[in-house]
Amino acid sequence: MEDYRKIFEGLAYTIIEDDEASIVLLEGKPIAASCIEHGNHDLLDLNCPHVEKLLKKVFS
Repeated sequence: MEDYRKIFEGLAYTIIEDDEASIVLLEGKPIAASCIEHGNHDLLDLNCPHVEKLLKKVFS
């Protein structure tokens, strides 16, 4: 069961979100993220539990 939504799916970019975070994918690889608690942040810093949870949903 998916509990996230594809907000936009274009030729190269996809935007996925749930109730706590959103992720921008470029050709299937995450390039940007934001969450309800921290706002926009660097994907290299995956200490955000909201983004980490969404990434696990998408890639599991």
